Amino acid sequence: MEKFFSTNGPLKEFISGYEERNAQIEMANFIENNLKTKHNGLVEAGTGTGKTMAYIIPALKFAIENEKKVYISTETKALQKQLIDKDLPVIKKLITAVIGKEFKYSLCLGSSNYPCRRRFELLVRKGVKEKGDIVVLEDVKSRFDSGDIFTKLDFGIRQGLWSDICREGDACLSFRCPFSSGCSYMMARKEWEKSDLLIMNHYLFFTNIASGRSYLPEGNIVVIDEAHSVEDIASDQLGISLTYAQLLDIIYLFNKPGRKINLFDSVKAAGLKLEAIKVLEIIAVEANDYYESLREIIDENKMVERLRKPTGHGKKLVENMKIFSLMLDDLEPSFEDDEVLKMDFELARSRYLNIFENLKIFIFQNMENYVYWLEKSGEDIFGNITILAQPIDISFIMKDEVLSQYDSTFFVSATLSVDKDFSFITKRLGIINHNTISLESPFDYKNQVVLYVGKYIKDPLHEDYTEQVGIATREIVNHLDGNCLVLFTSYKMMGEIREGLEYEIDLPIHSQDETFAAEAMARYIDDENSVLLGTHSFWQGIDLPGDLLRGLIITKLPFRVPDSPPVQARIEKIKEFGGNPFFMYQLPEAVIRFKQGFGRLIRSSKDKGVVAILDSRIVTKGYGSKFFNSLPNCRVVYSIGDLKKEYDKLIEE
Repeated sequence: MEKFFSTNGPLKEFISGYEERNAQIEMANFIENNLKTKHNGLVEAGTGTGKTMAYIIPALKFAIENEKKVYISTETKALQKQLIDKDLPVIKKLITAVIGKEFKYSLCLGSSNYPCRRRFELLVRKGVKEKGDIVVLEDVKSRFDSGDIFTKLDFGIRQGLWSDICREGDACLSFRCPFSSGCSYMMARKEWEKSDLLIMNHYLFFTNIASGRSYLPEGNIVVIDEAHSVEDIASDQLGISLTYAQLLDIIYLFNKPGRKINLFDSVKAAGLKLEAIKVLEIIAVEANDYYESLREIIDENKMVERLRKPTGHGKKLVENMKIFSLMLDDLEPSFEDDEVLKMDFELARSRYLNIFENLKIFIFQNMENYVYWLEKSGEDIFGNITILAQPIDISFIMKDEVLSQYDSTFFVSATLSVDKDFSFITKRLGIINHNTISLESPFDYKNQVVLYVGKYIKDPLHEDYTEQVGIATREIVNHLDGNCLVLFTSYKMMGEIREGLEYEIDLPIHSQDETFAAEAMARYIDDENSVLLGTHSFWQGIDLPGDLLRGLIITKLPFRVPDSPPVQARIEKIKEFGGNPFFMYQLPEAVIRFKQGFGRLIRSSKDKGVVAILDSRIVTKGYGSKFFNSLPNCRVVYSIGDLKKEYDKLIEE
């Protein structure tokens, strides 16, 4: 690895201005050594380490030499795009030059991201409703005619139109399809088989696990980058979420009173059709009654209600849905003469059966190690309830379905440890047979960051806390002349601070409580010297390099809300086994998120700015040292006056 990454090594020929980084070499050696011994690995590598190259090069070298296949799983599209567009073209030249062998790589997407020529042709025959779609469909046709693989990501198309032409697994005729030879999805699958390296996101990785690893070709080595988010994503993918509207939609796909065209219109057996319609009508009424019964369970002042045992409602709904699922087998032959209706029917049946299975699990709560709850959205009106279920502990799933299935699995992130200790993440993810390494960022934080700690700001439980945070935020934003990101842990506090700032600063404010996160971000970037206010999604995954971000303000240490059902269930499980949930779960999880938030400011060796922590618990509470010790060595100040002086010095240097 030292030959690859040294100053005089081959990388200098492919990367302009390449410089050797000791941490990068150390990480690459760690990856290679653990591959040879078939160990799993956890790598915490600070921003600027060059971790992407440090895991791809040794993994690929080992895979090519030993005829293995590598998976790389990421959370964000930004990292996937960087890998495909920037890193892998360089690495491909490098590997070819040094090893003398070429390799192939592919981006793997969920099947609905690929177009279906058969559905496209059926849509063209039916005709389109919006004029603008004609131009888009002509573009789609030219892409089909080219014979190249293409996906939804390759061009602009509205979601509604894409839904009409994308691949739907349960309606796919596979090799029986007349368009199979030019099918983008099938060509992509063949390409994956031939590739040495497959790039995917965490959602697809766990979808493949849930399907018995039937979606992706067999892999041997796994690198999970941005691994700090794995537990939440895996839990979501293995969970259940269903609204009344979603249940009603699937019922009405088959037959809706008053609709001009229904799937059942073409059923030839009149008696069977009438019988099925009657069952659907009963299901619709019982679905209404079931969700109404759930709505009455939630206290009018609460938006979330955990269910610790079955409610006793919904059994008749399940019974009649089962009856209808059996009737679908007899109804299907009636559609054989109409290709369009047959495909629509197959899709509707697949969705119906999936919802039916999830509803059964929720109503009877027969999945062990799951937490069940209800969420209410909007006002107290009918149809605003979502039923949810999620695994409490994924460590057993990770052991059985991930770690024991591959030669080596590596978990990589800038934030995995707490005080250089990886035990929190290893226990949460069930990681066994592993080694760890922690590598500091090469950035000179002492000369790049002024760290202000609001030592004298009241405790977050004090009635004056929000007012004092607002004053400190105003002072910092004004001195830095904007280009500040303010991170919150709740929308309520964000709204209160935003309202105060609107009257106290003469700078544009873009807040996540007033628009979507992506829209707020886009406006902030376009609006010079503005202020961005964000919550959960802004603590990680966003990149605002250079002068786009001069100040990062953390209003409160990011402990999760303890009454969230999944968090509550995890806390109870730890207590059940005699553990202390605060120190074993809540605190380390908050430290990792805190480190993610801090990492938003410095993205290169040239960046400079202020990080302000407005939660005094970081110095007044005993556990505060866990947060403080997780930070790099910065210029620390405890007053706004000193912050201003040190920042001015920093900029002048």
